[in-house]
Amino acid sequence: MQPRPRLAAIPSFGLQIGPAVLAPEAVLLHVHPDGPVRAVRNAIRDAIGHVLGEVPEKAEGFTPHVSVAYSAGDGPAEPIQQVLANLNLAPAQARISSAELIVIHRDNQMYEWEPFAKVPLG
Repeated sequence: MQPRPRLAAIPSFGLQIGPAVLAPEAVLLHVHPDGPVRAVRNAIRDAIGHVLGEVPEKAEGFTPHVSVAYSAGDGPAEPIQQVLANLNLAPAQARISSAELIVIHRDNQMYEWEPFAKVPLG
């Protein structure tokens, strides 16, 4: 079964995005609830496994999030932690109604991607 029927079985959903957290190589915004995002990822993984016979990326260790900054070098985390601690931002709200499959690489020492396919949910 291709991704479209799998994703059609998942209704669109709302998310709360934030607050910002500092990860080892990035600043992330966690999303809540994360269950619907995991369901979308699992449906895509199932379709990949059906087509390829295996899924190249491991299932464990996935944390639904929005990345807002990446580290390109070594440096102290304290200044970034202080900025994040002083932010008083309300979490953002988003409505997710599709999944976009992308082709991603880091050939130029940064993440770059191009859209490959957009599949509606529900």
